[in-house]
Amino acid sequence: MRKFRDRDFIESTEGLLFCVIGNIHPRNRIIAYLKYVPKMESSIRTKWSRNGVMYGRILPFYSAIGVKNTMEFLKKNYPHYIAFDEYRSVELIEVPKEMINKHYRPEERLKEITENPLDSLEAMAREIVEKLSHESGVEVNLFGITGSILLRIHNPLISDIDIIVYGKENAYKVKEALLKLYNDDSSEFTRPSGEVLENWANDIIKIHPLTFKEAMLLYSKYKWNRALYKGKQFSLHPVKLEFEVNEEWEQKKFRPLDIVTIRARVIDNSDSMFMPAVYKVDNVRVIEGDTTANKVSTVVSYEGLYVDLADSDDEIIVRGKLEEVIDSRSSEVYYQVTVGTYEAQGKDYIKPIKWLKG
Repeated sequence: MRKFRDRDFIESTEGLLFCVIGNIHPRNRIIAYLKYVPKMESSIRTKWSRNGVMYGRILPFYSAIGVKNTMEFLKKNYPHYIAFDEYRSVELIEVPKEMINKHYRPEERLKEITENPLDSLEAMAREIVEKLSHESGVEVNLFGITGSILLRIHNPLISDIDIIVYGKENAYKVKEALLKLYNDDSSEFTRPSGEVLENWANDIIKIHPLTFKEAMLLYSKYKWNRALYKGKQFSLHPVKLEFEVNEEWEQKKFRPLDIVTIRARVIDNSDSMFMPAVYKVDNVRVIEGDTTANKVSTVVSYEGLYVDLADSDDEIIVRGKLEEVIDSRSSEVYYQVTVGTYEAQGKDYIKPIKWLKG
């Protein structure tokens, strides 16, 4: 059965547009962040519209601090979307299922686009997916389109193209295909360089604790899933299928302990492509904070910037929220550091040591 997946969108009964986070959700609510609000004045020059209704983008850049600000808006105007989650021990944006007016599924929207693109941006989205499908061997029906194109509020001249690939094995195949295409000058798939690269780096260091040099390195070498096709920005996001997710929201309870900085070695990065990104680690050394962090076995990131950044055997520096996790299914108790939380106030990160060396 097709459930709510990462990067689906949901429209509330009031017309608010939320982006779904991850594939694991409470029984009667969906974890999401608010992205577009109808008839809202926005400071962003880009405007989104559909059927004569203008939408304000309340979240200019996705970040934990940005989401925290949208929570304040919801508390003031739509408090029923804020819940203290007893399992995560934190306030979250959770959309009650009975408040969902429409569920937008990326694969269904892409099917419409591949059959009949209505503008130049939709035509380019189809072109990208067809090329990735041909190069990787992954069927077109295992891709999707998210963001403003999914919602039909895009602007063909300035909107980006946000593509989904469904399934773990498919994601690896598409990543490999994309890396090959970057090395083929005739493919028209390129990594950012020059002024574009500098602009991306400058944008990201405003909201994340990276140096300009680190941000340049990140986008030019490590961030394989955000690039350009014929000069147009696109992103690609792996999302698991239902049979690949063997966990329920209520299965684990999290207890926050401290904000810590650790150094660790990655021993398994096979789930680092997805949201949240998961890195299994060992050889942990505490640089700052609660020494319980010596017991950390997992690093988890809800910040997409740090997805698929480190390989097995890589050493990483991590700053984030130390949590004790109690798994009721396995009776296991373990410790993790979570990146992308409100408590870290935008100062958390994952940095591979090799990345710091350039």
